[in-house]
Amino acid sequence: MGSHRAGGPEPGTRRPRRERIRWAAASAVLAALPAALVVALSGDSSDADHLLSADYVRTGSWPSGYSGQYVLRNTGSDTVEGWTLRFDLPAGTRIATVWNGRLEPAAGRYTVRNENWNRALRPGESIVVGFEVRRDGVGVPTATEPVRADGPTACTINDKPCGGSAGTGPDERTGPSGWTPTASPSAGLDRHTGTPTPTGTGRGGGTTSSPSAPPVTASPTDATPRAGTVEHLAPYLDMTLDPTRAGSSGVRDHTLAYVVDGGGCRPMWGGVTRLDDPATAARIAALREAGGSIRVAFGGAGGTDLAVSCGSPEELVAAYRQVLDVTGTDAMDLDIEGRALVRPDVMQRRNAALRLLQEDARRADRRVDVGYSLPVHPLQGLGDEAKALLRDAAAQQVDVSYVNIKAMNYGAGVAPRPQGRMGRFAADAARALQAQIREVWPHLTQEQAWRRVSVTVMIGRNDVPGEVFTLDDARRFADFARQNHLGRVAWWSAARDRPCADGTATETGADPTCSGVAQEPEAFLRALGG
Repeated sequence: MGSHRAGGPEPGTRRPRRERIRWAAASAVLAALPAALVVALSGDSSDADHLLSADYVRTGSWPSGYSGQYVLRNTGSDTVEGWTLRFDLPAGTRIATVWNGRLEPAAGRYTVRNENWNRALRPGESIVVGFEVRRDGVGVPTATEPVRADGPTACTINDKPCGGSAGTGPDERTGPSGWTPTASPSAGLDRHTGTPTPTGTGRGGGTTSSPSAPPVTASPTDATPRAGTVEHLAPYLDMTLDPTRAGSSGVRDHTLAYVVDGGGCRPMWGGVTRLDDPATAARIAALREAGGSIRVAFGGAGGTDLAVSCGSPEELVAAYRQVLDVTGTDAMDLDIEGRALVRPDVMQRRNAALRLLQEDARRADRRVDVGYSLPVHPLQGLGDEAKALLRDAAAQQVDVSYVNIKAMNYGAGVAPRPQGRMGRFAADAARALQAQIREVWPHLTQEQAWRRVSVTVMIGRNDVPGEVFTLDDARRFADFARQNHLGRVAWWSAARDRPCADGTATETGADPTCSGVAQEPEAFLRALGG
């Protein structure tokens, strides 16, 4: 007994003339429809890669290179299985390293494909692909060389143009920078968690919008100190700058930035200046003679974190101890970003080394003071990787005196309409951090948790265009910090607390030696310090 096939005649039979006309007409209509609509009508969801966007932001810059990241985000309702990111770099630049993807370079055109662990992006999830770029033929960084607009161009994600304005030219504009988005599906410590999602950083979940938050209660023009105090003011001092332009006469305590790997687990300032450099040693001695204290910052956005290049906790301890001995301090600031944040092996090696370092110091009746500096979402606080780092530090019994958030360079995806709101963003992020500190260290009281909160802002123009931390923002935030007894307030950087020669920042980015806003010298010091 024969069976009837739905939707057409039996095999080998000819359709009646009237039916042939109807099928021909339907075929003509389908042929005239846009391809995307035909796919939708057919129920084929294989074109889900249309729903991937890729937003770019430069996360650090120096004359011989820079670091950047693409945030890949699934904005649709279907899971995307597999992604391929492609972009061009100008002649004379090349990628030195990449994380959270497999790199396939080819004559200026770079292809980055997913790893197995971050292949699938569910709706709302994101992954950050980070990389460092080297400029060929460029020597040691100088203080006056401007940041160049030589970023990636012609970006595509799964062979479709990257979303937004990112990657369309050398003038990079968007994308979250001060935090790292979280990894995709159930990223845990048992695998390379990848970098944030915004997922806001929004890690996990995936929303990066900034809902309205209550304003900070303070008069924007009232700089009169109120009840409450800030335990410590310690701006960062960029040790790669010309010493004559890098200081501030009104600052006693500084955080010296940044020590990174100079090759082979060898600590150097900025990766290029030796620890025993006479000029640098003279600068540190002058700071001490002025009666101030110093703290050494390790890591940052540029260069290679020592915890990445040193192969064991013992090697890392030796590198840390060398820096502390040369600078004559026992205070450390660990600025963790990019791949140094998202790799569980690096996180565990760093915390193990810090524990060993502190144990050795206690046996000698000394104390090594450790603070962590981490990227932040303006409302959600720390991302998953940063919280995992602190939980591991607590589990390994590392004594952490403060947790510092870098309230800067958020990007339009997580901090829309930033004009006049940067101070509020910093306060909201601090509130979220205080709650997260109590989650990691539940024995702390509310007041004790606030004293472990540290916030670093980028005074004046930030690296992300449109984000400007003004003097009014500084006054508002200082009032908030005093009211809540924050343990530490810092800013990037001491050298920027002055007006630019022409009153504005450079066209290609924030100037490392001035704020880019109208101000008197050291006005931010006075505003933040009351």
